[in-house]
Amino acid sequence: MNIQPVLTLLSMATASLILLIGIVLLTGLFLPGQIPENYRYTLGGMMTAYALYRIITAVSRLKRADGPDTRGSGESDDDENDGHRDSDA
Repeated sequence: MNIQPVLTLLSMATASLILLIGIVLLTGLFLPGQIPENYRYTLGGMMTAYALYRIITAVSRLKRADGPDTRGSGESDDDENDGHRDSDA
């Protein structure tokens, strides 16, 4: 069983929660005067930026997991003959 997609979705869920908290801090919903304004903007902006970063990396991880496996043995077709062409002449 491959657990990587489950962990990626859990990471996206966590990032979404952090994004929601960051938006709440930026807008001032539910926190009218309890937190100073400059602290609220700084923390809300940092949380929003971090959440967006986490979401972007999680989506790229999902796309990479769905794509073809690009990790090969490191050999190409040219390695079979050491880069030299066989001449028939």
